[in-house]
Amino acid sequence: MNNNKLYEMKKIFTIFTLMICSLVYSQNVFWYNVFLEIDPNHTSSVVGLVDDFYSNHPKPSNISVEFSSIPLRSVSEKATHVVGFTSESSQSLADFRNSLKGSKWDLFHSEMRKYVKSARASAGRDLVSNDSKSRLPIAQAWIFKLKNRDLNQIIRAFDKFIKSTQFDGFVSMGQIVHGSENGEGIYTYASYANLNEAFNFGPRTDNNKEVAAFTELFAALDNIEYTRTFTRVLIKSY
Repeated sequence: MNNNKLYEMKKIFTIFTLMICSLVYSQNVFWYNVFLEIDPNHTSSVVGLVDDFYSNHPKPSNISVEFSSIPLRSVSEKATHVVGFTSESSQSLADFRNSLKGSKWDLFHSEMRKYVKSARASAGRDLVSNDSKSRLPIAQAWIFKLKNRDLNQIIRAFDKFIKSTQFDGFVSMGQIVHGSENGEGIYTYASYANLNEAFNFGPRTDNNKEVAAFTELFAALDNIEYTRTFTRVLIKSY
């Protein structure tokens, strides 16, 4: 193995060590997303299939399942819909994912293949959040590439920002553990009651504390590279 590869591996291990150190900031929320590219002509068929399966599949109370469209996305994002699973227990999430099998699952998968043009999955966990239990219908994710910088500084700045700013919905920053692309490994996530709130995300300009925290956060974000964003709109939760 040449020196360049050794350096890259060392850099990756350093980054993930820093991220693990940041887990003390809040209770983790673990997530698993399945992104689907669906032809608009087949949307109603897919919505029916997803609703029928997840409405009837047994689910523990500590697992949330949401089916959403992705109407706002970057050019590189092919997915038009996403099925998202979340839990504060990684074991429960893993067990639920493993429960998706059997004859009903096989039939559901077989029918879905008729309409899904492409699919991918990713998984990760929040590192810091405002601990809101609200699951509002509109949510936006911003994706960032990892760099060999102090990610604890970013986590601290984000933690300060969400503690000093008023949010109605759930807000978090976290780590993409599986299914990342081209070095993308950090995300921020915010949920809103409606599109107007989504348009106006950020500090209240008449609140100096919020403005200062937001400014500090953007200074910290200079340590990572912003790559893209997408917005999901809830169709149904289970």
